[in-house]
Order: sequence, then C-alpha cells, then structure tokens
Amino acid sequence: MDTNSLMILEEYKNNLDTFSKIRDIVDNKLREYVSDFNTIVNSIESRIKTEKSLTGKLEIKGAKYHTLKDITDIVGARIVTFYCDEVDKFAAKIEASFDIDWDNSIDKRKMYNVDQFGYMSLHYICKIPKDMYFDEKNPIINEYKFEIQIRSVLQHTWASIYHDTGYKNDVEVPKEYLRSLNRLAGLLELADDSFCQIRTSLDDYRRRVKHVVKSGNFEDIELNGDSFNAYIENGGFGALNKRIATINNMEIENVSLREYLKVFKSFNFKTLKDLDDFIRDYSDLAYEFSVRQFSGKDLDIITTAAGPLALSVVYILSKDMGESIIKYLLDSLYGPRKMNQSLAHRLTEIGRNMGLIKGGGNNE
Repeated sequence: MDTNSLMILEEYKNNLDTFSKIRDIVDNKLREYVSDFNTIVNSIESRIKTEKSLTGKLEIKGAKYHTLKDITDIVGARIVTFYCDEVDKFAAKIEASFDIDWDNSIDKRKMYNVDQFGYMSLHYICKIPKDMYFDEKNPIINEYKFEIQIRSVLQHTWASIYHDTGYKNDVEVPKEYLRSLNRLAGLLELADDSFCQIRTSLDDYRRRVKHVVKSGNFEDIELNGDSFNAYIENGGFGALNKRIATINNMEIENVSLREYLKVFKSFNFKTLKDLDDFIRDYSDLAYEFSVRQFSGKDLDIITTAAGPLALSVVYILSKDMGESIIKYLLDSLYGPRKMNQSLAHRLTEIGRNMGLIKGGGNNE
C-alpha cells in the first residue's frame, strides 16, 4: 500500500466517531420517512465500512483516491421496500432532504435496453445539508459523502443472488449461465410489477368497499376481512355496545374483533346484509342477556367484544346448539382455558332462564 493510501486509512481511523454520527443521522431519517408514509418496509440497514474492507479497496484501487473524501461509501444505508412503486416515493424524499451528487448517483433501473434484464436499484451519493444537521465543533460531518440505496425486496433478492454467483468474484459468468440468470431477472421483474398491480387493485377494492358500506348498501357485499373491518369502522356493533355499557354506566375499551369474523362465517353468513340483519334481529335479546350477565356486578368497563359475544351466545342457544358449542366458541375466541367450561355453563344458564333453549340444549 502506498503512502497516500496509508494516510487515507489513518484519516478513516481518526474520524470513526464522525462516520458513526453520519450513519445515525441517515438511519434515523430513513426511519422517519417510513413513519411519514405510514408504511411497512422489508428492512432499513446502515453500516460503516470496516477497516479490513477499506484496506482491501485501497490495495486494489488506491491510486484512484487522493483523500478519504473521494471514497463515497464509507457510510452506507439501504432501504428495501416491499413494492417497486414505493422506491420512487422514498427517492423523492431523499432528493428533497439530502445534498445529492448527481454525477456519481446511479439509477440502475434505467441502464438496460428493452430486451435486457439485470440488477436494478437506486444508488444516491449524498451529503448531509446544514439545514438538516450542523455541529460547529465538527463541521466535517457535512463534507463527507455517503451512499443510500433503495430497492424493492425482489430487486434485493436478485442483487443478492447475482452478487453471490458472479459479481463479487469479478469473474465473467459463462454465457449459458448468464442466460439463466437473465431469465431469472426477468421473472423477478415481472413478479415485482405484478405484486404492485395486485396491491393497487386491492387498495382500490378496499376503497370501493368502504364507500359502499358507508352508503348502507350491504346486499351484494361479500363478508370478508375488508368488508368486516369497514362495517365495524362505520358503526357495526357500536350501538349495541353503548346500550350494554349503560347497564352499569361502564366505559368501553376498544379491542380487535378480527376473530369474530370466523364466528359469523361459521354461522353461514355470506354477505354484510346477513350480518346486519343478524345484529338487528338479535340485538334486543343480546341486550337482555347482558343485563342478566352484568347487573349488580362490580364492573366499570367492558370491551367492544361485549356486543358480538352476547349476539353469538344468544344465537347459538336459540338454535339449541347448547353448552358444548358455547365452550367451543370461547375456545375459538380466547384459546383453550380452564375457565371456559365454567363460563360456558354460566352463560348457558342465563340463556336457559331467558327461555332461549327450546329443547335439551346441552349437546353433551
């Protein structure tokens, strides 16, 4: 290693704290973007090039660099999105926030002809602008460049495979294997685009469902996760829960009702109209059941599951399915617990006293 490379390596060692600060600023900024978009990404990674890695780079390409500032990837960060169309959203944020070295930044998605496939990713060479962070005791933080990569998870998969099979070794891949790699790249690119299209279609479907549910037209809306959530958001069991809460002037705590979708589908409800009719037809019985269950109890809070549970119990008992099915319901909702058997018996007795059970009603 020549003298200049040794000086670069020494500068690197003396500025590790600075690089650590740069990495923290960049990493925090990327996580802030994720929060701003209210989205989920596959990963956010950041690193400082190790001394061993830098030494290897200087031994091979040392003559290319005059100072440490000429090396643009001492600090590197990467954000891996789930969908390819999210890459451009994060790219816009980065371009608006950091000082970009456009001459050295690369959009590898634009490097290929229409009949070519390959490694696709956005590589930005950046500096931290002073309006983002400035420390007058360490102004060099704003002078060192670093790299930010953005890619989708399938682009990341391709990069990992390609680097492992050929790129890292600096060996030309034989043509017969290169053809197979390019076919794989094309398949991954097609899958990437297809996932984006499916996600967009699902988002459109959910918006349509929310609009129709809000209008109250439930007739042709399939009962599924999206329509069930939209129904709950637009009132759902709210009126019944508020009515039950008046029994002891109780507060209502929000909990997930996701497990109740399986319950209602087991009742053979196919559409939101089936569910809406069920709530309308059984609400009075569910309220009376809750009065018998909660009156005189030292209870000042219920959850949003109180209404759906009461509805389910009175439905099961009125159909003479019995105590064993109530226990099965409780096991399904809360997991197998020792107390489920005694709770099922108590709830069944309330239904019996209400006259809900017409036959034997135990199914034991």
